[in-house]
Amino acid sequence: DGLGVALLYRNGQFERGATRGDGSRGEDITQNLRTIRSIPLKLRANGRIPELMEVRGEVFLSKSGLQVINDKRERSGEPLFANPRNAAAGSLRQLDPSIVAVRPLDICIYRLSYMEGERPGTHHEALSMIKELGFKINPHARLCKNIEEVIEVCMRWQEEREDLDYEVDGMVVKVDDLAL
Repeated sequence: DGLGVALLYRNGQFERGATRGDGSRGEDITQNLRTIRSIPLKLRANGRIPELMEVRGEVFLSKSGLQVINDKRERSGEPLFANPRNAAAGSLRQLDPSIVAVRPLDICIYRLSYMEGERPGTHHEALSMIKELGFKINPHARLCKNIEEVIEVCMRWQEEREDLDYEVDGMVVKVDDLAL
């Protein structure tokens, strides 16, 4: 549970990042996104690097990261952040990237939204390609063979979600075949 962003890469170089906004126009937060260590500024060359590509992801703050920030804020007499999502979203909207740089923000990429050239045929292939290029994907992402397996995974995470170091507001289930 964080803030959705789109990252644009040209010839393997991070060019621009924006919030999801209203779905067609977001806020340019490139300078702040450049400070997040898990966002590659240059893609790994061990895979085929598209001339132009955009990925979508979620910038978030871990529960333990929020505790560290709030401990510092309390010591300095500043108001505490209510939750990790608000802290992450507020951080990315700072005017000073140096403030963002000291906050332990992270990102998980969940979608290849645009790519010039031949695109992967499945979501699973797209995530594998994204990971090869140097992006962080959620380590719990899983390819299921049938609806029974999907239900089993969802039920397990309903019970285990509190054990994660980040907040989760639900599960996302996708059809793997991108043409569908």
